[in-house]
Amino acid sequence: MNGARIELALVLDKLGLLPVELGTFSNRFNVQKRIYLAQIAGADLGYRYGWYLHGPYCRMLTADAFLLRDEIADGERDFEEFELRSEVRRRLGRAAELGRTPNDFDGTDDDWLELVASLHYVRHIVYQPGNVRPDFNGAFRLLGNTKPRFADRMEHARRAWDRLDEFGLIKAKVLQ
Repeated sequence: MNGARIELALVLDKLGLLPVELGTFSNRFNVQKRIYLAQIAGADLGYRYGWYLHGPYCRMLTADAFLLRDEIADGERDFEEFELRSEVRRRLGRAAELGRTPNDFDGTDDDWLELVASLHYVRHIVYQPGNVRPDFNGAFRLLGNTKPRFADRMEHARRAWDRLDEFGLIKAKVLQ
């Protein structure tokens, strides 16, 4: 098990995603979105994301997750000899809070994760002419254009945007 997968295993464990389950789309989706949130919370694992049908997506993360799953299934437990620094654990706790679906949110947990990650990505990563960061209306318009299933769910998107704002992630790309 290489260092990057040891680190990934420790982070997935802290996020409650170990053992690595990748058998369903939702399992793979959760790994993608929760690692994205971990990184914007300041626990940078070095994964770089592109835009995908369901929001930010990283092919290298998918490859590493499958390799990690197989290594653990083969009995490799190298990651158990290590632990995350307290600052990283704190940031991962913040990422978990950011990704926690509000009790009164009437969408699915996957919807929530997709909205939070996608709105952050649209706000901070997607190129805009003049390098202007979109406000909520601009971000929602971009989201609706690429994800028609969210086009009539402005109130859901507003909740996700407000959560990002609570965490300081409208003004900043990464948690301070």
